[in-house]
Amino acid sequence: MFLALIQKQMKILLRSRSELLMLFVMPIILITILSFALGSLMEGNSEMTKVELAIVLHDNEEEQLHEFRKVASEIFPIDDEMEKQMKQMLPISMLLEQLTKSEEMKEFIHVTELKPNEFENARKSEEFSAIIEVPENFTVNFLTSIFMEGDQPAFNVYVNESEPITSTVVKNILDFYQQQYTFFTALAKNGFLSDEMTVPTPEIKSEIQTVDTETKINSSIYYTFSMSVMFILFIAGTIAGQSFLEKNMHIFDRILLARIHPLTYLASMIVSTVVIAFIQVAILFAFAYFAFGISLNQWGLTILLTLLLAIVVGGITALLSSINYRSNSANASNIFSNALVSILALLGGSFFNISGLSPVLGKIGMWTPNGAALDGYLKLAQNGSLSDIQHNLMNLAVMAIVLIVCAVLLFPKRGGIA
Repeated sequence: MFLALIQKQMKILLRSRSELLMLFVMPIILITILSFALGSLMEGNSEMTKVELAIVLHDNEEEQLHEFRKVASEIFPIDDEMEKQMKQMLPISMLLEQLTKSEEMKEFIHVTELKPNEFENARKSEEFSAIIEVPENFTVNFLTSIFMEGDQPAFNVYVNESEPITSTVVKNILDFYQQQYTFFTALAKNGFLSDEMTVPTPEIKSEIQTVDTETKINSSIYYTFSMSVMFILFIAGTIAGQSFLEKNMHIFDRILLARIHPLTYLASMIVSTVVIAFIQVAILFAFAYFAFGISLNQWGLTILLTLLLAIVVGGITALLSSINYRSNSANASNIFSNALVSILALLGGSFFNISGLSPVLGKIGMWTPNGAALDGYLKLAQNGSLSDIQHNLMNLAVMAIVLIVCAVLLFPKRGGIA
């Protein structure tokens, strides 16, 4: 009799063409559209281009040195050795020398000096990866901080956020320069700086490595999994809605009169959902294999992950059916299909990687069935192991237990109006 109930549920679904289109055809269409439409956006161009660095000087450094020398000579004597140290310590000149005269640096960085009146236009144009703005009296204030214990000045660095790789290179170079220059300034203060000592140039090397054990996640892989775990949720609303029609048509009453336990009927809905979910995922993965060449190496773990996801969806089906039966209305399954699935899809990353937008939302998404499954599928696509998806499996198992227990407690034990 239990198998007969499962067969009944499968036949009801096969007779509903609109539901079949929603569950099996719509995800294929969306996977195809999103894979091609968002492919270039997701994959992008990872090749690093030459860093375009602009520097804006509001003052001439040599003139600033002369001005400081005039002021300082009235306070303490300046001999030839001290003047030589001052010239060695001019920060902007030294930075430009390192950037423009080093062959290693010239290979990666192109420096353009801009006039102060060109600064605003350059910043708005996004032509440069980064812009260094040296304010007025920077050199005078810097030398004052060294020789007269004044406040140390700072220059402004504007990075182009649309070029994260090149702007990060600029930041690392400036961090390196600041560390080394601070060290050499301390030497100069104590009289240990000699003509042979210069700020070293940071070593920049470019090396491309291919990691064979990890597969790149492109748009086709991502949206195959994300659409699969989203549309599998619609199965719950569909079967729960159909089960309520059986209640309205008194089929459930006749099942009880045949001395079939209500929980047997509930279990048949869970198992039917699991079977249909497996068929749906198999069709979508087969389509992805033939259309995009996406193959799964970790078949055992993939089946295990899909099984737990399907059981969770079965638990959602049972819970929605229980609520429908208790309320004598199909509102629960309708709200789930029309609203809650979209919310779960957003939190679970079916539309885009939500963790990149908010780490907190990403953690919440891991406690949605589609979010936990999607993260697990992506890990397996990158040749992950059981330990890599252990957290995902645990989340799905906990959700499945909670949902099924709640469904059993709520499901009515007799027919008629609950």
